[in-house]
Amino acid sequence: MIGVVGVTVVGAALLTCAFVTAWWLPVAPRVPATGATLVVLIGAALVDVVEHRLPNALVALAAVPVLVAVALAWTPDVTSGALAGAAVMGVPLLATHLVSPAGMGFGDVKAGAVVGASLGLVEPQLAALGLVTGLAGAAAWGVLLRRRRIPLGPGLVGGALAALGLGRLLEVAAG
Repeated sequence: MIGVVGVTVVGAALLTCAFVTAWWLPVAPRVPATGATLVVLIGAALVDVVEHRLPNALVALAAVPVLVAVALAWTPDVTSGALAGAAVMGVPLLATHLVSPAGMGFGDVKAGAVVGASLGLVEPQLAALGLVTGLAGAAAWGVLLRRRRIPLGPGLVGGALAALGLGRLLEVAAG
Protein backbone atom coordinates (compact mmCIF):
# COMPACT_ATOMS: atom_id res chain seq x y z
CA MET A 1 0.00 0.00 0.00
CA ILE A 2 1.13 3.55 -0.60
CA GLY A 3 -0.51 5.21 2.39
CA VAL A 4 -1.64 8.77 2.93
CA VAL A 5 1.67 10.28 1.81
CA GLY A 6 1.56 8.31 -1.44
CA VAL A 7 -2.01 9.32 -2.17
CA THR A 8 -1.12 12.95 -1.45
CA VAL A 9 1.91 12.83 -3.77
CA VAL A 10 -0.09 11.19 -6.57
CA GLY A 11 -2.87 13.77 -6.16
CA ALA A 12 -0.33 16.60 -6.23
CA ALA A 13 1.28 15.14 -9.36
CA LEU A 14 -2.09 14.89 -11.12
CA LEU A 15 -3.00 18.47 -10.17
CA THR A 16 0.42 19.70 -11.30
CA CYS A 17 -0.02 17.86 -14.59
CA ALA A 18 -3.42 19.48 -15.14
CA PHE A 19 -2.04 22.90 -14.24
CA VAL A 20 1.03 22.85 -16.51
CA THR A 21 -1.02 21.38 -19.36
CA ALA A 22 -3.55 24.19 -19.08
CA TRP A 23 -0.75 26.76 -18.74
CA TRP A 24 0.92 25.61 -21.97
CA LEU A 25 -2.32 25.20 -23.95
CA PRO A 26 -2.46 28.76 -25.38
CA VAL A 27 0.98 28.38 -26.98
CA ALA A 28 1.37 24.63 -27.55
CA PRO A 29 -1.64 22.96 -29.20
CA ARG A 30 -0.26 19.43 -28.75
CA VAL A 31 0.29 19.76 -24.99
CA PRO A 32 -2.88 17.77 -24.16
CA ALA A 33 -1.10 14.70 -25.56
CA THR A 34 1.83 15.45 -23.27
CA GLY A 35 -0.51 15.80 -20.31
CA ALA A 36 -2.32 12.56 -21.12
CA THR A 37 1.01 10.75 -21.42
CA LEU A 38 2.13 12.03 -18.04
CA VAL A 39 -1.16 11.08 -16.36
CA VAL A 40 -0.67 7.47 -17.47
CA LEU A 41 2.98 7.56 -16.41
CA ILE A 42 2.00 8.83 -12.96
CA GLY A 43 0.20 5.52 -12.55
CA ALA A 44 3.23 3.64 -13.86
CA ALA A 45 5.48 5.56 -11.46
CA LEU A 46 3.25 4.53 -8.60
CA VAL A 47 3.71 0.88 -9.58
CA ASP A 48 7.46 1.56 -9.80
CA VAL A 49 7.52 2.84 -6.22
CA VAL A 50 5.74 -0.24 -4.92
CA GLU A 51 7.21 -2.97 -7.16
CA HIS A 52 10.41 -1.45 -8.63
CA ARG A 53 9.22 -1.99 -12.20
CA LEU A 54 7.47 0.07 -14.85
CA PRO A 55 4.69 -2.01 -16.43
CA ASN A 56 5.07 -2.41 -20.18
CA ALA A 57 1.32 -2.05 -20.68
CA LEU A 58 1.24 1.36 -18.98
CA VAL A 59 4.35 2.61 -20.77
CA ALA A 60 2.84 1.52 -24.11
CA LEU A 61 -0.48 3.16 -23.21
CA ALA A 62 1.41 6.36 -22.33
CA ALA A 63 2.91 6.37 -25.84
CA VAL A 64 -0.53 6.36 -27.51
CA PRO A 65 -1.30 10.10 -27.06
CA VAL A 66 2.11 10.97 -28.53
CA LEU A 67 1.56 8.70 -31.52
CA VAL A 68 -1.93 10.11 -32.08
CA ALA A 69 -0.64 13.70 -31.90
CA VAL A 70 2.13 12.93 -34.38
CA ALA A 71 -0.32 11.16 -36.72
CA LEU A 72 -2.86 13.98 -36.57
CA ALA A 73 -0.31 16.73 -37.16
CA TRP A 74 1.87 14.72 -39.52
CA THR A 75 4.34 17.53 -40.13
CA PRO A 76 8.13 17.29 -40.11
CA ASP A 77 8.32 19.71 -37.16
CA VAL A 78 6.05 17.65 -34.93
CA THR A 79 7.60 14.33 -35.92
CA SER A 80 11.17 15.58 -35.53
CA GLY A 81 10.31 17.23 -32.21
CA ALA A 82 8.92 14.00 -30.79
CA LEU A 83 11.85 11.98 -32.11
CA ALA A 84 14.39 14.49 -30.80
CA GLY A 85 12.78 14.52 -27.37
CA ALA A 86 12.72 10.72 -27.27
CA ALA A 87 16.39 10.59 -28.23
CA VAL A 88 17.45 13.27 -25.74
CA MET A 89 15.90 11.33 -22.85
CA GLY A 90 16.13 7.79 -24.14
CA VAL A 91 19.71 7.58 -25.39
CA PRO A 92 21.47 8.51 -22.11
CA LEU A 93 19.17 6.15 -20.21
CA LEU A 94 19.85 3.38 -22.74
CA ALA A 95 23.61 3.92 -22.44
CA THR A 96 23.31 3.70 -18.66
CA HIS A 97 21.24 0.53 -18.92
CA LEU A 98 23.76 -1.07 -21.29
CA VAL A 99 26.65 -0.24 -18.96
CA SER A 100 24.82 -1.44 -15.85
CA PRO A 101 21.67 -3.46 -16.56
CA ALA A 102 21.27 -4.24 -12.86
CA GLY A 103 21.50 -0.54 -12.02
CA MET A 104 18.76 0.65 -14.37
CA GLY A 105 16.00 -1.41 -15.85
CA PHE A 106 14.91 -1.29 -19.46
CA GLY A 107 11.49 -0.07 -18.34
CA ASP A 108 13.17 3.19 -17.29
CA VAL A 109 14.67 3.49 -20.78
CA LYS A 110 11.30 2.94 -22.47
CA ALA A 111 9.49 5.30 -20.11
CA GLY A 112 12.22 7.92 -20.59
CA ALA A 113 11.84 7.75 -24.37
CA VAL A 114 8.07 8.16 -24.07
CA VAL A 115 8.44 11.09 -21.66
CA GLY A 116 11.00 12.68 -23.98
CA ALA A 117 8.75 12.25 -27.01
CA SER A 118 5.84 13.82 -25.15
CA LEU A 119 7.97 16.80 -24.11
CA GLY A 120 9.26 17.03 -27.68
CA LEU A 121 5.69 17.64 -28.84
CA VAL A 122 5.83 20.91 -26.89
CA GLU A 123 9.51 21.80 -27.32
CA PRO A 124 12.41 19.32 -27.70
CA GLN A 125 14.63 21.39 -25.39
CA LEU A 126 12.31 20.51 -22.53
CA ALA A 127 13.42 16.87 -22.77
CA ALA A 128 16.97 17.76 -21.70
CA LEU A 129 15.65 19.85 -18.83
CA GLY A 130 13.27 17.03 -17.87
CA LEU A 131 16.07 14.48 -17.85
CA VAL A 132 18.39 16.60 -15.73
CA THR A 133 15.73 17.64 -13.21
CA GLY A 134 14.32 14.11 -13.07
CA LEU A 135 17.70 12.53 -12.38
CA ALA A 136 18.56 15.22 -9.84
CA GLY A 137 15.22 14.73 -8.09
CA ALA A 138 15.61 10.95 -8.02
CA ALA A 139 19.14 11.27 -6.67
CA ALA A 140 18.03 13.70 -3.97
CA TRP A 141 15.21 11.32 -3.02
CA GLY A 142 17.71 8.47 -2.74
CA VAL A 143 20.03 10.53 -0.57
CA LEU A 144 17.21 11.72 1.69
CA LEU A 145 15.91 8.18 2.13
CA ARG A 146 19.47 6.82 2.41
CA ARG A 147 18.77 4.19 -0.20
CA ARG A 148 21.05 2.84 -2.87
CA ARG A 149 18.22 1.47 -5.00
CA ILE A 150 15.37 3.79 -5.95
CA PRO A 151 12.69 3.70 -8.64
CA LEU A 152 13.42 6.12 -11.48
CA GLY A 153 9.84 6.34 -12.82
CA PRO A 154 8.75 9.02 -10.33
CA GLY A 155 11.87 11.03 -11.12
CA LEU A 156 11.16 10.91 -14.85
CA VAL A 157 7.58 12.07 -14.36
CA GLY A 158 8.60 14.71 -11.81
CA GLY A 159 11.35 15.93 -14.12
CA ALA A 160 8.88 16.25 -17.00
CA LEU A 161 6.45 18.22 -14.86
CA ALA A 162 9.27 20.44 -13.60
CA ALA A 163 10.52 20.98 -17.15
CA LEU A 164 7.07 21.99 -18.32
CA GLY A 165 6.66 24.40 -15.42
CA LEU A 166 10.13 25.91 -15.73
CA GLY A 167 9.89 26.05 -19.51
CA ARG A 168 6.65 27.99 -19.37
CA LEU A 169 7.90 30.22 -16.57
CA LEU A 170 11.03 31.03 -18.59
CA GLU A 171 8.87 31.47 -21.70
CA VAL A 172 10.56 28.81 -23.76
CA ALA A 173 9.06 29.07 -27.22
CA ALA A 174 6.86 26.13 -28.14
CA GLY A 175 7.99 24.21 -31.23
